[in-house]
Amino acid sequence: MKPEEITALYDRDYAAAYEREFLLAPLVRSDTDAEVELLRNLLTPDTTWLDVACGTGYFLRQFPNIERTGLDLSPAMLERARDGNDGVPLVRRDFREPFAEWNDRWGVVSCMWYAYGLVDTIEDIGKLIQNLWAWTAPSGTCFVPLADPRLITGTNLPYQAPTHNAGKVMITGIVWSYIENDGAKVHSHMLAPNIEFMVEQFETFFDKVELVRYPPAFPGWAGRPAILASGKRAQPKP
Repeated sequence: MKPEEITALYDRDYAAAYEREFLLAPLVRSDTDAEVELLRNLLTPDTTWLDVACGTGYFLRQFPNIERTGLDLSPAMLERARDGNDGVPLVRRDFREPFAEWNDRWGVVSCMWYAYGLVDTIEDIGKLIQNLWAWTAPSGTCFVPLADPRLITGTNLPYQAPTHNAGKVMITGIVWSYIENDGAKVHSHMLAPNIEFMVEQFETFFDKVELVRYPPAFPGWAGRPAILASGKRAQPKP
């Protein structure tokens, strides 16, 4: 989606309801708690933290004693994020754009929920991952929850599909839309690369890429996945 579409989608009404519907509702609360716990394990008192696509600032708000900064594209979400984050720098910026002032700056760099899926192309996701790598300190960690196509579709989507030809068929991911309130809000044509593909992309930039899963929200469910990447490479792997 284009920046102006993001601004229109994440307006004041949406920002006001966001935490209640997507972070604190019974269906998702256990995932939110798991993410807070993962962040708690990463954030020591001396850690600096950049939350990319910080939204309403909910996660920033949980750690008031940490030096932290938020980045988002939606003015309404950033306005909401200022509540309870007094003095925290909140920057309006497209996360696909490099920002050299932040290079090697942050002990933890996070990109919460599925914000990377809002871009237009797989190449755009690559730009974001490169920025996350650039902004992470040499000894830092990058934390990115993943939109798992298998959980979205309820189908065991393969990464490599069978073929009778000499080449390989790779199922890079899916394109999906989320339509709310009979079309009042539409997250159009979002990208959800396969988990294996995302791990490979992070392995270009980090020596250690760990795939973790949250506790299942309900019995019989699969836990949502996230990437923890550390061991920042001085240069991306060719």
